[in-house]
Amino acid sequence: MTTGPAWPPPGLPAKPPGVERILLIGAGAIGAAQLPSFVGMLKFGYGFDVAVCLTAAGRDFVSPRALAALTGRPVVPPDWPAESGPAHVEWADWAQGVIVWPATLNFLSRCAFGLADSLPAAIVLSTTAPVVFAPSVAAGAAEGGPLRRALRVLRQDGHGVVGPVMGHAVSTGELSPGACAPPEAVVEELTTRLRASTSVPAEEESATHVRHRVQDAAERAEDTAHDAV
Repeated sequence: MTTGPAWPPPGLPAKPPGVERILLIGAGAIGAAQLPSFVGMLKFGYGFDVAVCLTAAGRDFVSPRALAALTGRPVVPPDWPAESGPAHVEWADWAQGVIVWPATLNFLSRCAFGLADSLPAAIVLSTTAPVVFAPSVAAGAAEGGPLRRALRVLRQDGHGVVGPVMGHAVSTGELSPGACAPPEAVVEELTTRLRASTSVPAEEESATHVRHRVQDAAERAEDTAHDAV
C-alpha cells in the first residue's frame, strides 16, 4: 500500500468543525493552471466538499473537464445559464467559504466596486460567507494605485487578502512582487476566518507548531509563475 504525505500539512490548522462546502473561484491568470492541485488539497487533504467557478478568462488556463472530474460536479460557468434561476444566489448560499485564487486585477476591481456583471463576481458580492482573495497581477500593477485601492476596499468590506508575493513573471522570467500566494497560506487565512464566523475556538498552538504565513512562504512563492490577463 502506498501512503502519501500527511494532510493537512504540518503547521496548518484542520478544517473548522461544521464547515464542509468551499467554492474556489479562478480568474484569468496563469496560476489557474494549478487549480486541480488546489482542489485536490482541499478535497482529499482537508475533506472539504469543493465546487469550482471560473471566469471567462480563467477557462483559457485550465480544463473545466478536469476540475469537474476532481470535484464530482460541473464547473460553475462565468455567465448565467439560459432560462436559469438566480444561480449567483444559489451558489452564494451554498458556499460556507469562498477562495478567489488566482484573483486578477480586473476581478478584484469588479468585486471591490460592486460590478456584478458576471456570475463569479455576483456570487462574491452576494455571499455572507468568508471570502479570501489571492491577487495575481503583472509586475507593474503590483505596486500601482488601482490594486492598492481595490485591496483597501475589499479589506474594508471585511474580506481577506493574502499576497501578492514575490514570484517569477511569465513574460520576463524575472522575480517580481505580483505572484499568487501559496495555497497553504490562503487556506490558513480562510480557516481562521471560518473559525471566527462560526465561533469555534482554534486549538492552542504547541511550542513546535510552525504556521505558514505569506512572508514565511517566500522561497516557495519564488517558484510561482504569474502575469494576469
